Amino acid sequence: MVIDIQRTILRKNLRAFILAIVFVIIILLLLLTYIYEDQLFGLTNYHISIIIAGIYILYIVINALRQYHYIYFDDKGDKLVLRYFPTGAFTSKKNSIEIAKKDFAGYQKKIWLFGFREKMILLVNTRKGIAKYPPVSLTALKKKEKESLYQALDRLKG
Repeated sequence: MVIDIQRTILRKNLRAFILAIVFVIIILLLLLTYIYEDQLFGLTNYHISIIIAGIYILYIVINALRQYHYIYFDDKGDKLVLRYFPTGAFTSKKNSIEIAKKDFAGYQKKIWLFGFREKMILLVNTRKGIAKYPPVSLTALKKKEKESLYQALDRLKG
C-alpha cells in the first residue's frame, strides 16, 4: 500500500497563498480607500483592518500548531518506507525512515492538544532492544488515510 499526500499538501499551500493575497488586498483597500463614509457598526477602517489582521494571525498560529507534514508511506517489498518533512516555508529538513519488515516492532500513537495534533512513533527491534524513531506528525492525513496506515502497520506487527 502506498500513501502519498502530495495533492493534499499542494492544496493546503495554495489555499494559504490565496488567503495571504486576499488578506493583503483587503487590508490595502481598507487603509487606502473610503468604502463607506465614517464608520461601520461604530468601527473605523483601521479597527476593521486590525480585526482582520488578528483573524489572519490566528489562522497562521493554528496552522503552525498543527505541524503539517508531507507524508509518503510504502510497505511494498521487504521494507517499510516512511518519508516526511514539514510543510512550512522555512523548513527544508527531509526525513526518511526505512525499516526491514522483519525488524518492525510496532508503533505508538501520541495525541496532543485534545486531538488537534496527532503523531506516530515507529518502533524497531535492534540487538539492544526496541528503539524508537522520532515522532512523525500525521495531522495532514485524512481520517481514511490514517486508518489505512494503521491497518497496514497492524498487519505487519502481528
